[in-house]
Amino acid sequence: MKKLLITGIFLIGFVMQTNAFNIKDCLEYRNTPDLNSKNLLSYIKENNLMDKITEVCSEEICTKLNFPTLEQGIKYFINRNIDILYSKNKEAALEAELKGFKMDKISINTCN
Repeated sequence: MKKLLITGIFLIGFVMQTNAFNIKDCLEYRNTPDLNSKNLLSYIKENNLMDKITEVCSEEICTKLNFPTLEQGIKYFINRNIDILYSKNKEAALEAELKGFKMDKISINTCN
């Protein structure tokens, strides 16, 4: 009975590890040179990425979009970046609030 239990545990661990590698294979990172925070949501909608986008990045700040709605995740990401900018440079933060800030890359789940 112990051998069966131990074999079952190893089998479950192997399956979970294999699924973790498969999830990494599904991620596509897109560099977005012309994208900024003001047109991010429209870009996502126009490119039919609403249920595929998993993460957005600006400079070194990335946010996984694990929110009830995509709009909430993007709003959180924008506010977080602006708060960080305010702590470093108020003028840059005000400009980012008015004009938006550059988006570096987005992560897309291609397996859905």
